[in-house]
Amino acid sequence: MSDGSDIAPWWVAGGAAALWIAREFIGAVLNRKQDKAETDGNVALLSGLTSRIEALEASQLKMGQQLADEVKLRMAAQEEAHRLRLRVLTLEASLRGLGAVIPPETPA
Repeated sequence: MSDGSDIAPWWVAGGAAALWIAREFIGAVLNRKQDKAETDGNVALLSGLTSRIEALEASQLKMGQQLADEVKLRMAAQEEAHRLRLRVLTLEASLRGLGAVIPPETPA
């Protein structure tokens, strides 16, 4: 039989196991710190994007309101122009009825 000199002592195996456990623990801690940093970066990125989206939505809402106001103003101006045009036609017809000679309108 062998006298045990060709077999590693028990403390070498225990030391190797302890070294492996320590390496795994340190790796897990470092990986956790890296994951936390990445998560914090992602949270900051998302909050920045959220604020940009909210600003864009507010800007779009404001532009939509401005366009709606402009459409209302243009419709009111067109209605007023139509009323004035009808008034001019009525006055011209009245003047023609009185015998006035009104030259034809030249398009601009």
